[in-house]
Amino acid sequence: KRDNHTLVTHGIYAVFRHPSYVGWFYWCIGTQLVLVNPICFVGYAIASWRFYSERIYEEERLLVQFFRQDYIQYKKQVGTGIPFNTGYPIKSAEAFLRLFPR
Repeated sequence: KRDNHTLVTHGIYAVFRHPSYVGWFYWCIGTQLVLVNPICFVGYAIASWRFYSERIYEEERLLVQFFRQDYIQYKKQVGTGIPFNTGYPIKSAEAFLRLFPR
């Protein structure tokens, strides 16, 4: 981590931890809603949710290692923005910090 690396928690990041993923998730399912395609709507919702769930989990695991307690506090205050997706578990993040203190 360089001295100039900071965790951004203001602006859109105060609303969603992963704003670009939220946008793409809702765009994916929104297109099928606009096309009145219920089968693809469900399929896109499931596929997109799984894709972003896996991606957010791995990304947050690395963010905890990088920003440590700062990211855990941020995570407690701001959701992912994707329904039923909490990302990397807080208990796992806290256990990591206990195992690898600075």
